[in-house]
Amino acid sequence: MNKVKIKMNTYVVYHFRHVDRSAARQFVNYNEGTIVGEFAEGREKWPRLQEAIEKCKQAGATLLIVKIGHLVRNPKFLGLLAGVDFACVDNPRCNPQTLDVLLATAEDESQRISERTRKSMVVARAQGIKLGSARPDHWKGREHLRGTKKAIAQSVKMRQLRTQQVYEHLLPDLKRMRLEGKTMDEIAEWLNDHGHVTTLGGSFTQVSVWRLLKRYLGDDFLGKVKDRGGNPQIIKAMEKPA
Repeated sequence: MNKVKIKMNTYVVYHFRHVDRSAARQFVNYNEGTIVGEFAEGREKWPRLQEAIEKCKQAGATLLIVKIGHLVRNPKFLGLLAGVDFACVDNPRCNPQTLDVLLATAEDESQRISERTRKSMVVARAQGIKLGSARPDHWKGREHLRGTKKAIAQSVKMRQLRTQQVYEHLLPDLKRMRLEGKTMDEIAEWLNDHGHVTTLGGSFTQVSVWRLLKRYLGDDFLGKVKDRGGNPQIIKAMEKPA
């Protein structure tokens, strides 16, 4: 008797700022599906979301938003989802069937908030109240953040810390493989085969592995590296001490 072949559900995973692969995999496994793409977003305007949507159209897949959170109230974000088959891990009620209602609600709420804010600012200015950074106590307790250069430096530091937390569980494996003499290409292949992606949602390459090792494990695990024209030159195996 011939068995009927069941077509598995296919998903393109989309992360916004918070990368949570375990939640995505649990959802996909529960629905007996498979992941055909993964994209991670780190900023507004959502360029990676548009890439993920294009991938869904090419693969005939469902867009899986791991954490939609407050974006369920953002009209611009919801507008990009129009005509796309999608699901949200953290909000099952947000789906293509409810999108029109959510979009109308988000647009109404956004308009109301804007109007209330505008009226409040007009009243405050009329009363001579200083707003924003002009307030006398605005920087109290945060003087170290004052100024553009200091704010940018703090922002970079926080991004680096978040990136380190994303890759922290991989560092022991990367260290072991380099001690075994694995090349950057071999490590990149291992990372890609195990479903890992860069913070921008792309595949690992020789250069991205090199940067990861240098940043979080230091030069001791890079092996011999010669800089020619700004491009790292990787020697096949790490030099062992005599």
